[in-house]
Amino acid sequence: MREARLYRHLGNYVLCQLCHRFCKIGDGEKGFCGVRVNKEGRLYTLTYGRLSALESRPIEIKPFFHFKPGSTSMTFATYSCNFDCPWCQNWRISRGLPTGEEVRPDYVVKKALERGDISVCGSLNEPTLLFEFLVDVFRISKENGLLTTLVSNGYMSVLALKKLREVGLDAIKVDVKGGEEVYRKFLNADVRYVWRVVKEVLKLGIHVEIVNLLVTNVSDSEESIREVVENHLRYANPEVPLHFTRYFPAYLLRGRPTEVERLELAVRIAKEEGISFVYVGNVPGRHENTLCPDCGELLVKRYGCRVIENRIRGGKCRKCGREIYGVW
Repeated sequence: MREARLYRHLGNYVLCQLCHRFCKIGDGEKGFCGVRVNKEGRLYTLTYGRLSALESRPIEIKPFFHFKPGSTSMTFATYSCNFDCPWCQNWRISRGLPTGEEVRPDYVVKKALERGDISVCGSLNEPTLLFEFLVDVFRISKENGLLTTLVSNGYMSVLALKKLREVGLDAIKVDVKGGEEVYRKFLNADVRYVWRVVKEVLKLGIHVEIVNLLVTNVSDSEESIREVVENHLRYANPEVPLHFTRYFPAYLLRGRPTEVERLELAVRIAKEEGISFVYVGNVPGRHENTLCPDCGELLVKRYGCRVIENRIRGGKCRKCGREIYGVW
């Protein structure tokens, strides 16, 4: 075990400050995630270097569509989560506890450099639970000229976010599960904290993209879609990309996959409300290309997670010169 960061003492308890659950943990007890434990008044992490995955993956699969398109990222994950989504696509690791030997942070960077990746990415389960490891990986990555990214549910504390920015966090994809009712009913959480983190991400100058998985009969209603779009405009801005992703049955839910018509509805609503870049995930061939919002020029042509052509030059539309949000 490694001593954790981001906690303080509260009487006979320790208060974990890693995410917005702010677990108050008694001696010998664990927090909600099950991988941070109080031992005699000190908080320890059980996940440092305990990886469930380590592989080079396309940046588009995160999905990042406006961050170094066509590149690859050394992607790593651990175990457990601070949410318990009944539709989780990675439930085998998000509901599991750490196993295996500890991997050194410099090994992740070494593998990235060997594979020709331009970035590293904490992903698959909630990477916040690797916080201490992330800090070390990001620091070493920056020393070696690599970019640093996260795929997160956005429930981290603002304190954790700022610490990650201090060591070089460049980009984050935030997975918004739905509206207020979805978070309250299924996750025992508050979506307002997620959107506040998104707002802070932009203030800190970190690239961000938002994803909303439309789960059948959970978060695919027009009401839920409109709430996500409204919050996107309120806490992010019209230029931040919004991805609507198709759900397939997994973990505890066995409902049918998201109807493609619901995804089309979501795209139409988002565009009508003024969001410039709206995409669809898990439906190859639909709403994957980046178009200039002003002149309609095709800027990035994609199929699935593959970039076929990138026509953006200097971060601008090559036809009309409009600035295109992103890191190109």
